[in-house]
Amino acid sequence: MTEREEDVVISSDQFTDTGAEASVAGKSRNGIQRFALTHPRLSLWIVFVLALGLWGSWAGPGWNPQPMRSLIVPEASDTSITTSIDTADVGTYAVESTVVTITLRDGTDIPATLRAPIGFDGLAPGMLFIHGTGTSSYRSFTEEATDIASAGIVTLVPEKRTDDYTATHRDYEELALDFEDAFEYLVNQAGVDPHRSGLYGVSEGCFIAPIVATARDDVSLVVLVSAPVLPIREQGALAADTYLRNLGVPDRLLQAIPRLIGQDFGSGTFDYIDFDVSTYQRQMTMPILMLYGTGDMSMPTIQGPLILRDDLAEAGNTDLTLRYYDGADHGLKVDKVLDRNAMQDIADWVNDLPFTADASPRVAGAQPNQSYVASTPGRPHWFASGTTAIAILAIGLIATVITIPLSALSFVRRKGRRPFDLRGCGGQLNIASLGVLLSVVVAAGYVMAVAELALSYQQNKIVVQGGWLIAEIVALLAAWLVVRFAFKCWREYRRCRESDEGRMSRAASAIQIFAILGQVTLLLAVAYWGFFPSIM
Repeated sequence: MTEREEDVVISSDQFTDTGAEASVAGKSRNGIQRFALTHPRLSLWIVFVLALGLWGSWAGPGWNPQPMRSLIVPEASDTSITTSIDTADVGTYAVESTVVTITLRDGTDIPATLRAPIGFDGLAPGMLFIHGTGTSSYRSFTEEATDIASAGIVTLVPEKRTDDYTATHRDYEELALDFEDAFEYLVNQAGVDPHRSGLYGVSEGCFIAPIVATARDDVSLVVLVSAPVLPIREQGALAADTYLRNLGVPDRLLQAIPRLIGQDFGSGTFDYIDFDVSTYQRQMTMPILMLYGTGDMSMPTIQGPLILRDDLAEAGNTDLTLRYYDGADHGLKVDKVLDRNAMQDIADWVNDLPFTADASPRVAGAQPNQSYVASTPGRPHWFASGTTAIAILAIGLIATVITIPLSALSFVRRKGRRPFDLRGCGGQLNIASLGVLLSVVVAAGYVMAVAELALSYQQNKIVVQGGWLIAEIVALLAAWLVVRFAFKCWREYRRCRESDEGRMSRAASAIQIFAILGQVTLLLAVAYWGFFPSIM
């Protein structure tokens, strides 16, 4: 056989195989076509569900956090601060507590609690407490401020003004002015050493403390407890991811993180969640003590200290001491009991400065764990962000809800006539609308239930897994009801055109169109949050 003949044979075989494949493909297409013709509603429902799933994957930013590769390995498990002298133990001194009044620069008077060690000889260091998100009262930090004061340190807890502090608006620079005035009050108290006084910031207060520290030359030390370091948008996304993974939620629910936290409501609303404290940290030259609990899943316990270290390096500052407390939560509590070792460590560190500023071990305590790197979440498309998303959802709800009582009028006869005739579609309209509304309620209820479990550190597989399954089933059922209603409308429309009954009234047609638009809009919203299966 010649080479050319071999080529021909090979080409012929290939041709034969291709024809067989085409035949199989043709049979497959024919089978799909027969199924679609035999089961049109079911076919359309499948296509509709897949389209909703694809929409849910495409419409919002994805979420794929990268694993944390960096590690912080404590040099010792004992958190005790190495000192050059014998420092006072917590409880050494009785504490005198006095409620005082501080006049701020704008003339406003605020209350504050001043605690001083009774019988302390000489000038004592001073420490101003700066509130986080959960506290604002001068009565806050009773345990922490009393313990530290009993070790020979004067503490001051001022009231945090909240008249311009809301969920949507916070001005950290403006808040810092009040704490600057409070610090001025503290260092001017008799018995307080103005050269050995500083700040105790907690959580959100760790954004304010660096501002105060760089504004005043006499801030000689800073204690940061459970510091976010990262902008709240990034830290919040990390916290949500950690909480949800700890609960064992389906992966599709994780995609809701950037879609919620990445929202943009316009200038002046939620601007504070993008506040970057690094601008001020890069100017801090005083010793800093940083403390975390390993049971705190909301903070970047590895990434935060690394960022702070790099920020301080720009100011030539290497005086950073880091402590991790085994099992302690955001408030350095274990089973709601304050970790007294942490208070002792703070007191020792303050009382023996400047020796303790760089004393070994610089990093000690339990091993911290941060599984993923916190990063800025993607921003949703315009139609899914801010007030636009709320407006679209509201339109969908109104269009769906308002057509229910309107369609009910089609069943009412007055003087033998109906206000308008939906030609038998009214019942299915109501069922479809109620099904869609139920899917929205179930999806929202599931998200709230999961959030409650996550924030309270509880586990409940029945709620997490079972609730997700129920929400999916209700969403799929709602999609089926909408398809069923749309089919009914289309068949009635065709029947009216082919018979002598005449066309449906404009009012009846408008109600049907509004109902379908509202229902589809709400289903798109449910799909956006991941409650429909996706092939992507």
